[in-house]
Amino acid sequence: MANIHFYLQSGKVNKKGQQPIIMRITQQYIRTIIFVGHVVKPKHWSQTNEKVLKQREDEPDNNYIAINERLSLLKEKAERAINDALRDEIVITEAYLKNAIINPAGKQRKTNRTFFDVLDEYIESSKAIKAERTIVCYGTFKNFLLDFEKDTKNKVDLHAINYKFFDTLRTYAFIKRKAKDNYFAKIISTLKAFLTWCQKRGYIKDLTYKDFKATEREKDVIYLTMEELMTLYNFQFTSYKRTRARDLFCFMCFTGMRVSDLQNLKREHIRDGQIFKNIVKTHKTEVIPLNQYGKAILAKYEDLENKPLPKLSAQKINDHIKECCEEAGITDLVNYVDYSGGKAREHSEPKYKLITNHTARKTFITNSIMLGMNTKTIKEITGHKKDSVFNKYVKISEEFKKLEMERTWDSIPMEVKKSGKSQKKKTKE
Repeated sequence: MANIHFYLQSGKVNKKGQQPIIMRITQQYIRTIIFVGHVVKPKHWSQTNEKVLKQREDEPDNNYIAINERLSLLKEKAERAINDALRDEIVITEAYLKNAIINPAGKQRKTNRTFFDVLDEYIESSKAIKAERTIVCYGTFKNFLLDFEKDTKNKVDLHAINYKFFDTLRTYAFIKRKAKDNYFAKIISTLKAFLTWCQKRGYIKDLTYKDFKATEREKDVIYLTMEELMTLYNFQFTSYKRTRARDLFCFMCFTGMRVSDLQNLKREHIRDGQIFKNIVKTHKTEVIPLNQYGKAILAKYEDLENKPLPKLSAQKINDHIKECCEEAGITDLVNYVDYSGGKAREHSEPKYKLITNHTARKTFITNSIMLGMNTKTIKEITGHKKDSVFNKYVKISEEFKKLEMERTWDSIPMEVKKSGKSQKKKTKE
């Protein structure tokens, strides 16, 4: 059991000769110091009983009754917090104890609302400041937890988000749902953001969730090579819907735009051969120079009214572009690895099945690096801020150079090289 004691803080004496009362809690080698908020003179303090003594009749009232009641209340709170933690398998930390005993963010709000009632409030309050794509992700997160509650019969309780809950959720994700590591990492990231929001508003006091960790794996980069991109760009489709999906996809490949920004593109965003666009994800204005291919696609639809490109939902582009790539012959097998519960799973699929809207952006970055475009310029066009994001693309570029060297110079038979050298020497003689 924890040791809970009260002391006068040594070395701190005010002008009236009074010292602050402090509470010291020692639990499993963790020491927590909490200032009670009262001061007394040392002669009025009992070190044995750890209480304030009654003043003499000729002295001013020192509020000994009220202060001692306060000390008893704080001790009860500390004992209750520790018992709750042991019962609910909460890791006892200094932050947990301080939050549970003095609750600097304010008293925990008493509410009969469920976890999902509060989550709905969080999602609604986020709509004014978060991108639409983020709100959609919050909906996915909510549906995942609803499925978890239904499938496991474990009620998601806002005040019982502890290690036991985390372990059960992780088991459900990897065993029942066969979720990939990156998907689960996103679930945990969203959960922690939501619980931080709750904690700041006094809805919860347990900070165990801050220790939750989920590994995010670096994904294989799927992109179209320049040859594949040009094949797709020049392919003559008989279907208008495929032609339209191909043009929109290729426009993203030539500009590095996200599909969310493509869908919000207006004629007034385009001037002087450039796109001036407020980016949905970052809320910053980026300037994207148009190359000859991007300009050609825009020219193709210049007769459209009030819009530079045809409208097509992100899901429709995703569906149709796979059909386009298959028809255009982009069918080579691609080997890739994903992870579920830390276990590697190898896959081999035709490339067209792996093409999505985001493949276009990866195609722009990868091919721009291979063409020799300055990395800083690419980042300014795409809006990326971190150098680490480009490491995987540069790695692909280096591998491509190696393959090209092998395809060209290393394809020449050594006998030919020797023969050429001998012939040159013989001619000289």
